[in-house]
Amino acid sequence: MRKRTIKKQLWINQDEDNLLKLKSKKTGLSESEFLRSCIKGYKIKEQPTKEIREFTKQISGIANNINQIAIRTNIRGYVQSDELEYLKNTINKFILEFQRKVYSRGDEFYGNN
Repeated sequence: MRKRTIKKQLWINQDEDNLLKLKSKKTGLSESEFLRSCIKGYKIKEQPTKEIREFTKQISGIANNINQIAIRTNIRGYVQSDELEYLKNTINKFILEFQRKVYSRGDEFYGNN
């Protein structure tokens, strides 16, 4: 048996239809699920872009490296200078790449396209 048994018909214009299609696609929801979520008052967010997913993966790798270095440092009682240099370079490189790719996107980043 169907979970939803009440059918509603809705009339919208072409601009509204285009906007519904665009917003539901950006969130990864079907148009029906998008509308149901709006009715329920959920705060609907866009899915992260491929770029943001890649940054998340990179920052996770950096965090794992930091944890491994911290473990070795705690065992030895000191940190090696090459490990500190690696961390400094890796984090700086990540921050610069993040700023270059994300902050230079202009209106596209805010969804004003």
